Amino acid sequence: MRRILPPLTALALVLFAPLRADEPKKDPSKSDLPLQLRLVAKVSTYKLSDGKELKKELEDAKKTGRYPEPPAVDLVLEITNRTDKDVEFWAAGDPVQVFLQLKGPEAVTVKPLVISTLEFRVPKPMTLAAGKTHKVPVTRLRYGHRGISEQAYWSEPGEYTLSATFNTGIKPAPKGVKAEDDGFGRVTLTSDPIKVKVDNK
Repeated sequence: MRRILPPLTALALVLFAPLRADEPKKDPSKSDLPLQLRLVAKVSTYKLSDGKELKKELEDAKKTGRYPEPPAVDLVLEITNRTDKDVEFWAAGDPVQVFLQLKGPEAVTVKPLVISTLEFRVPKPMTLAAGKTHKVPVTRLRYGHRGISEQAYWSEPGEYTLSATFNTGIKPAPKGVKAEDDGFGRVTLTSDPIKVKVDNK
């Protein structure tokens, strides 16, 4: 997978250093965490209008850090409480971050030039009942800090794989995870990879 980084110093003002797994686990279902992450493709086939033109745009963007819009997608992150008790977790705020990993022919990941405001957005907890699922839509291959710090592209037709991680906090803190003052323990949920197909338009 090629990775393109802008030459300019990033202007993103990030007050929280996320926990991130660069390589998703082979079998997330074997995790001992009370919450399980699943990435679902509501649409699994997408169209590429002009791969040659996209590659040119990505190359030109290296000079400015201003990249074209990433592909629109119809995906859903499903966070499921697989225990028999209620579980609190952070559903929003700066510590809550989604990362996607795209692999396949000519998959490209970039860090666009972005500016973030200075305030720290505190985590917002929600309670997930036993056996219930919370769904988070994913409409573009844009993710990271506040959903805008990284982007991914497919620049050639073919079969790609996508996986996701979800940085959050869980209360009570899972075994082996340090609890913070509010009782939440920071964790990273990891999905199994899914396949998507990209055809010429």
